[in-house]
Amino acid sequence: MPDVSACRHIDPTACPDVSESSTTPDTSRHAFTLVREASDHELTTTASRQLRRADDFRAAATFMVGAGFHPKAGRTTLRLAEAFAARMERSKDGTFAFNIAATGRELGLQRRAVLNHAKILRELGLTAYVEHGSRTNSQRTRHGAAWTQEHGYRGTGTIFAAVAPPVWDEAMGRRIDGTGYRARPVGVTEKGRARAVAEAGRKAASRARQRSMSCTPSLVVPQDHRQLKVERSSNYTSRTRATGRKNSPTPSNQNRTSVADCARGIAIAEQLQNEVWWLHRSCARRLAYVLRPLIAAGWTWQALTAELRTWGVPGYLRDPAAYVRQELTRLQHHGHLAHTGTLALDDDQVDEDGTRYQAMLRTRHEHSEPAWQRYAEHLRPELRRRLQEARTAVAETSVPEYRPWLREPEELHLQSLSLEAPYGPDVSPREIYAARAYNRPVRVRREAGLPLPDQGWLEHLREETEAKRACAVLQAELDNWETEQASTAGPHGIIRGRL
Repeated sequence: MPDVSACRHIDPTACPDVSESSTTPDTSRHAFTLVREASDHELTTTASRQLRRADDFRAAATFMVGAGFHPKAGRTTLRLAEAFAARMERSKDGTFAFNIAATGRELGLQRRAVLNHAKILRELGLTAYVEHGSRTNSQRTRHGAAWTQEHGYRGTGTIFAAVAPPVWDEAMGRRIDGTGYRARPVGVTEKGRARAVAEAGRKAASRARQRSMSCTPSLVVPQDHRQLKVERSSNYTSRTRATGRKNSPTPSNQNRTSVADCARGIAIAEQLQNEVWWLHRSCARRLAYVLRPLIAAGWTWQALTAELRTWGVPGYLRDPAAYVRQELTRLQHHGHLAHTGTLALDDDQVDEDGTRYQAMLRTRHEHSEPAWQRYAEHLRPELRRRLQEARTAVAETSVPEYRPWLREPEELHLQSLSLEAPYGPDVSPREIYAARAYNRPVRVRREAGLPLPDQGWLEHLREETEAKRACAVLQAELDNWETEQASTAGPHGIIRGRL
């Protein structure tokens, strides 16, 4: 391992103390090999475990850089790790996006410097690829044939995962269960326990020292008594000032709201929340305070409801009570809303005892009851029976197990296209893949005009071959017999023809 103190690019304050009295882990006893292979930088192949907290990533980066495992790691590498740790807080899984241009502007570095130090973090086993960035326009992939110039361009960003190499856990005295990205700490060793106790004591001592040094600032700046000037003046205090009497008039209690009026205002505000839809999210107490002038002037909840329903309200209000206050101020300023008096309502709009509401419910029940009875008696049994039949038919139907044909190994594809399988020139590879995925035979297309295939054509072909062979044997025997007859009959004999 290279000497840390001999490297000028290493921050000495970040280097761990490897002395015998130090509580920092000794890095000289732990071997570490830089991760040079690009295939080991992926999330599925990395030997480092997942980190979710930004503080853990900062500690791991400080340890790995300060230990001098990488000859080119230094202060800039720690600055880049700090920028990554700040982005980790936005994700619960410890992942962060890597924008080269934005990171360069944030740290004041060139593009090549950002890429080099990001590579150093990967070789130290501190980051792993979750997704590789690409300049391919993702909008084209998203919209397909419907893509136009108005959709614009958007590339795919690079996403990293913060990880910790095993050498850091070993130096910290942690016991790890599992390997790779899914490994998890399950305990500590004796050395790790001693280090944790010493670290807790150090933090407690630091907090106690800070508490002893802190003091509450005084409201009056202390002055040196030797520089104060004594001025001669009268020490007489008037009787009015001594008794605490004020010249300002005492505020009257005429405009104060009683407890009963406050409760009545809150009840009216709750009634308004049930009548006006955009007041559901408001606070009843705040709404009662905003409407207190109108309630004190004699406005009823029916009048307030009729007034608020005429307002043009946007679809979403963050603070409905504030909107009501602002709108009432505007209407009163323009003279569209009187301070006193009640809003005139027609008798048919007032339903104090709820008679009209009950009549409406009875009418709705009378109109809907025959339809429900008709459905329950005639339609519901038939619908349930058909639904049960459909479920039974689906359960009895055997669906073949699907295998993704686009992911079939190439060797199996070449075997399916061998010359021994006479599928014909019109059978496409996709049809062969589909047939193999669903375990079905390949449909062979036939030329137009050919007769339909006979199921027993092999038997017919075998019988025709046997018949031809028997005819050939009979013809040979007939020829031999005719030859014998011709030789026996002489020149005047009669020669019979062939069959």
